[in-house]
Amino acid sequence: MTDELMEAVDEQAEVRKKYEQMELRLATVRDILLKEIANTRNPRQAQDKIKSHLDQLRVSLFSDASKLNNKHNIRSKEDVDLQNKVESKVEENIKLLADITKLHNAMPPRDAGTPKHPEKKLIRQSSGVKQRKQEFRGMFACKREDDSRLVKKLITQLRTELVTGPGCKPGLVAHVMFMCVRYADHCNDEGRIQELLTALITGITAVTRKQSKDAVISVFWLANCLTLLQNLTQFSGEELYNSRLTPGMKEFSLKNYDLSDYRNLVSDQCINVFHTIVKLAQENIQPMLIPGMLERDSIPGMNTSFAGVRRQDHQGYDTAAIVSKLQFYLQLMTSVSVSSHVIRQFVGQVLYFINASLMNNLILRRDLCHWSKGIQIRYNLSQLEQWVRERGLDLDESGILSNLAEIRQASQLLQMNKSSLDHAAVICETCHSLNSLQLQKLLILYSPASEYEERVSQTVIKYILDQRPIEPGVKLMMDPNKIKPLTFPFESKDVDFSMISIPSGLKLDFLEQY
Repeated sequence: MTDELMEAVDEQAEVRKKYEQMELRLATVRDILLKEIANTRNPRQAQDKIKSHLDQLRVSLFSDASKLNNKHNIRSKEDVDLQNKVESKVEENIKLLADITKLHNAMPPRDAGTPKHPEKKLIRQSSGVKQRKQEFRGMFACKREDDSRLVKKLITQLRTELVTGPGCKPGLVAHVMFMCVRYADHCNDEGRIQELLTALITGITAVTRKQSKDAVISVFWLANCLTLLQNLTQFSGEELYNSRLTPGMKEFSLKNYDLSDYRNLVSDQCINVFHTIVKLAQENIQPMLIPGMLERDSIPGMNTSFAGVRRQDHQGYDTAAIVSKLQFYLQLMTSVSVSSHVIRQFVGQVLYFINASLMNNLILRRDLCHWSKGIQIRYNLSQLEQWVRERGLDLDESGILSNLAEIRQASQLLQMNKSSLDHAAVICETCHSLNSLQLQKLLILYSPASEYEERVSQTVIKYILDQRPIEPGVKLMMDPNKIKPLTFPFESKDVDFSMISIPSGLKLDFLEQY
């Protein structure tokens, strides 16, 4: 009996050990249950597999315990408590499995676009350090090795239609350039600023020279050079200009370097492009001037041709054609927001060219120096003057129309009475813009309008020369290509660089925002 009792005790110890191992296995199953269901492609299959495993453990457990009890009919209180504990754990896990099954049944099916391991993604998002979105402060960083790409995309190979027209900020190209310079200044990198500005100015010089016959390209770069000059001045950080900025705009000022030398280079570039456009306009207008304004009879019913003088071929040119050409350049400059002050200087320069060209032809042609031609010339000039006034370009007394003073007074001279000394005194007072040589030449060339009118007497000419002596260095001919001083007055403008964005068509993705 003692041997059987000892054998029963050993078997109970073995069952107890087995119960403890099963409890550990159940705890392990409980811990990995959620992870197994989440990781598998088929949660239902995983649930069935785990449930089957739990059922096998339970059957095996109860079978061994039943065999032991039936064989020895000995069940200590500890054994009963242990078996009840294991059974409770089994039931608890089976209930947990049922709850998880209901939860999965209530979830929507997984689609093809859902990541295979959502819990891993969740872990990365929650455990990673969140990067705070950097506020755009209106600067672009351009790496040194990308300078050539910047010049190519923004200057030499630029398609102007991408940065002009409705919805595009005027001077966008210049703004992007300045924003790149601002970043180099922000980084306190003097060498980088020099490299960047040198590359940009060289690129502008190259493209404006290459496209010097293209009015659209030349006007576009005039506008952007003026805008770049404006930015380098307004946001230079100098107290003179900084004091005119709002607190928000002061944030865009340069902090470390004085770029006044580069402002001078950009100003020179503006002057060069301006003169290129003036020359182009002069070349366009030159063929129209003589036939359209001196030879053409614009007033209906008035014939200004002398008998025996062959009528000139006007080639269809008239004052309207000249006005149309001026209007073309005006609209071109307005479309890219060229400063109104610069536009007035441009129109004034072209009007001076018209004035000088007409004067030089008038004082060399006797057939044009008579009363009726004076009326025609004055009428043609009035159409130019009317166009200037209607466009609001003549804003002061010494404005644009003063560039037509010589030819205007010459046309008046042809119409004035020139037969007495009293008339000569009026001529001296009226034709004050004409020098003595020009007055003398026109009076000598003047042809009487009819047989009843006499030529200008030597007495009248001598009186005028006495009142207006010929001064040393005075020339008879005018210089049509004379360039008047060009100025770029400072005009403070509201600019928010943080609101500027680059059109995708420019393909400047290599620039980094800061």
